[in-house]
Amino acid sequence: MQLNDTKAITVADILLFRGIPISYSYLVPEFLKDKLKPGVHVIVPLGNSRCKGLILSVTEEQNAVLNKKAILDTESTIANITEEQVFLIQRFASYYQCVPYKAYQCIIGNRKYRPENSTVFQDASDSPYTLNDEQQQAFDGIISVSGYSEHLLHGITGSGKTEIYMHLAAEMLRRGKTIVVLCPEISLTPQYTRHFTQRFGNKITVLHSNLTPKQRDLAWSAIQDGHVSIIIGPRSAVFSPNLNLGMIIIDEEHDASYKQDSHPRYHTHRVARWRCQYNNCQLVLGSATPSITSYALSKALVPESDLTVKRYYYQLTKRATGSNLPSVEILDSSIEEPSRFPSLSQSLVDAISERLEKKEKVLILLNRRGFAPYIVCQRCKQIHSCASCDLSYTYHQDKTFRCHRCDIILPFTHMCQKCQKPGLAFQGTGIQKIETACKDLFQDAHILRLDKDTAKTAKQMEAILNEFKEKGDILIGTQLISKGHHIEDITFVGVCGIDTTLNLPDYTSSEQAFQLLMQVSGRAGRGAKKGHVMIQTLQNNHYAIESALSQNYDNFIQQELEFREQLNYPPFCTLTNIILSCTDKAILMTYCKSLKNFLDSQKIDGLQLLGPKPAPFEKVRLHWRFHVLIKHSDKQ
Repeated sequence: MQLNDTKAITVADILLFRGIPISYSYLVPEFLKDKLKPGVHVIVPLGNSRCKGLILSVTEEQNAVLNKKAILDTESTIANITEEQVFLIQRFASYYQCVPYKAYQCIIGNRKYRPENSTVFQDASDSPYTLNDEQQQAFDGIISVSGYSEHLLHGITGSGKTEIYMHLAAEMLRRGKTIVVLCPEISLTPQYTRHFTQRFGNKITVLHSNLTPKQRDLAWSAIQDGHVSIIIGPRSAVFSPNLNLGMIIIDEEHDASYKQDSHPRYHTHRVARWRCQYNNCQLVLGSATPSITSYALSKALVPESDLTVKRYYYQLTKRATGSNLPSVEILDSSIEEPSRFPSLSQSLVDAISERLEKKEKVLILLNRRGFAPYIVCQRCKQIHSCASCDLSYTYHQDKTFRCHRCDIILPFTHMCQKCQKPGLAFQGTGIQKIETACKDLFQDAHILRLDKDTAKTAKQMEAILNEFKEKGDILIGTQLISKGHHIEDITFVGVCGIDTTLNLPDYTSSEQAFQLLMQVSGRAGRGAKKGHVMIQTLQNNHYAIESALSQNYDNFIQQELEFREQLNYPPFCTLTNIILSCTDKAILMTYCKSLKNFLDSQKIDGLQLLGPKPAPFEKVRLHWRFHVLIKHSDKQ
């Protein structure tokens, strides 16, 4: 189409549904001028084919000679999206350096519009609970701030943070606003849904990846049509198509699950900030053990990169029920007398027996799946490992060897891969071994196990927890048992294997261990009876263990910040990790060398490079992996 150079023309910038890194401009034909705006889906010519796309912007251009193709028509089978979602797609693609269509797929996905016309809306009921002084102060502080702001709600386990969230949700409904409440795991959505449904009826909906396509479409459409005002879900729910967004709440904000670790990678906190800034509303972060970065920023302990952000801090120091925090005891594994099962000390076994005699419930935490995490040949000492990942297989009681990195499952065998003789032996302790030991030691007890092998879905997890509440005596679990469960009959928590977390090759390992200990300890003594916690460890002098013993968050923060400042880790810098992988190690090393030379040549002031060096998991699915860690300020 040839146009006169003096005539104004209408041009649309379009995101094409293809894996290309840029958007394309198309002419807007006269018959579509009144229909096209940002967020409308269209059909356009692309080469000799037709392609679907999304309009990002529509502009008038003067004094230009353009030989451009024109939009063919609108795409009526896909629902239009809001201008906020268009903004989010562009910001996401730019910040996380992915092609625009990948950002679209992550944020919007394949949605079909499914209107629900028969919904009868229930009135929200008034809260039967009166907030205590600390809760009321936090609630008043959050709702009194206008415009974009961030609020850290630091409340010990059982301090009633969920009740504050429901009061905030009620206030948003009163103002005609919508609210998003995020939790760290899909498996936790049933209990959040139950609490909010009791208070707000069918004004809520749940969004997560385990829903069927139809369920997701119905939830998405209900939100778009304004039929629901409260959206609950894990990290993906941060993309919900809210109208009139008034607040986003991120509960258990410290949890690593808020980081998406597959492409496109993103951090829920950052996406939530973009949305709250766009809507000029509040972001609330809640946790009993806030992340180091969130705490340091809210308390102004580190320099703030964005001085325009208003940050507030609220602390809840007592449990809403009036019960006391549990007492904590450290068991030094190097000197403790072992029981018949070396993985459990006699002191721990005696404490469990005492609680069972009193008809009280017990939690045992071991954050390691399977029966035995190491399999070694007794003849040639070869580790029986996954060929794709160079990681020792874990033996599971269903007579399988499993690689927990690439999920390969092999049938059980005694035959060594190297010497081809029967001599494989199991070493180390997994959660299934603890379960076997407990069933032998406490034969009259009703014992359940909760991990990703027994609870693959939210329904299975809820069923196990309900069975434990009703008739269980001992619940053995991985970190899943530490998150947000309120069972008043639990009076004792035993922790095994925390040294594994402390020794992870990660600068956050101490933080992860401390948070896990504090969270699981908080499950004990939430009712009328006093709780007690025992922690088995070989590192009883580690400051994370000592801080957990005294339940002193400030002491841990002080020592951890000193460590991070000395080595320039967040929150004193921003980290970018470049991961390089290849099936041919020689080619990978050649590329690492050229990348190193390129990065060194940039000479950016204040930027530090570590590597290239082997990644903590050096081989995954036959791919060798190296990484480069870049320390910088966010503005760089």
